[in-house]
Amino acid sequence: MEDLRRCVLLDMVRMLNGSCSIDKLALLMYMVDKLSGYFIFNWSIEDYMPISQDFLDTIENLRRGGYLDVNNGRVTITTLPFDVSTCGNNWLYSRLISYVSEVVSKYRDKDVHELLGEIADTVI
Repeated sequence: MEDLRRCVLLDMVRMLNGSCSIDKLALLMYMVDKLSGYFIFNWSIEDYMPISQDFLDTIENLRRGGYLDVNNGRVTITTLPFDVSTCGNNWLYSRLISYVSEVVSKYRDKDVHELLGEIADTVI
């Protein structure tokens, strides 16, 4: 599951032009999990904000591996190549990436507060 999480998160950040706030990334990933029904991360809601230790651990794993920079709450793709061979062979990855594309294209221009409103209206 960890490889799948890493692949999906890296692809989402790439679709967001290689960088976004960690809060926005979490909200978008929460939307993907809720809309797809696959729940690759375990989420809880704290003060109206989706929280996932799995999500945070995956971000940290990617940071330690050199694939992401995390600075001042912002996540940015590095130039280190990621071995995507573990991604494409997974049927669930193929399903999830279509949800990722849909969510990113629909919500990429929204800020965190707007996304929280969308989640409250449509997903929670």
